[in-house]
Amino acid sequence: MPLPPSVPDWMRPEGLPAHRMPSAQALQRLIAGNGRRRRERAGENLAPGDAVSAAFPFALVVGCLEPGAASEDLFAERPGAVECVRTAGPSLGSDTMAAIEYAALVQNVGIVLVLGHRNCAAVIAAREARAAGRPSLPGALGEWVPMAAAGSAALPATGGTASDSITGHVRALRAELRRADSLLSLTRSGQLKIAGGVLDDDTGGIDFLPDEPDDVVEPVGLPRADRRQYGS
Repeated sequence: MPLPPSVPDWMRPEGLPAHRMPSAQALQRLIAGNGRRRRERAGENLAPGDAVSAAFPFALVVGCLEPGAASEDLFAERPGAVECVRTAGPSLGSDTMAAIEYAALVQNVGIVLVLGHRNCAAVIAAREARAAGRPSLPGALGEWVPMAAAGSAALPATGGTASDSITGHVRALRAELRRADSLLSLTRSGQLKIAGGVLDDDTGGIDFLPDEPDDVVEPVGLPRADRRQYGS
């Protein structure tokens, strides 16, 4: 197993907790927060959450740039507790990977959530472009198509639904992140979880995808994070 990547101390924010939030705790917090937000959107009257900004994030969400497709608001979190990187699809270009590595290696987040959404026009367009043989596209779009249609390669052009493409795309990106050399020691040791989910645009609910068989068990004995440092 590769040695854990190290970053110089001057890169780390002042006051950063010595230990990252355990990845299983971070995942359950996202799940619980999204459940709260879904109940609020359904009209349930819940007590207001803490509006004071969090000192540090505990999670990074990699989501689509389309309106409403990704935000900390989806998890009923206080500002700053959940960071979002938004790209078409989403996809894993160099800027996105740099943001993920910064969150994981410098800010010590416990979880990276790859978040697709059911009505993603970007992934559907990328799938159609792939099926059409990746026609000549302007600028960086030609390189973007395979990244934003990562889960549709095995789907026949006339088969599978749009929902299949979205779920497959999230699974493909999650698998790619789990293989990333810069994150490998963290993911294999269980310190960092790479999770996947698909957002229902209408309800705001997220279907968190089950873990794949090669997932590791989080090591026992890691200190629990001080919730006051990370959010509500």
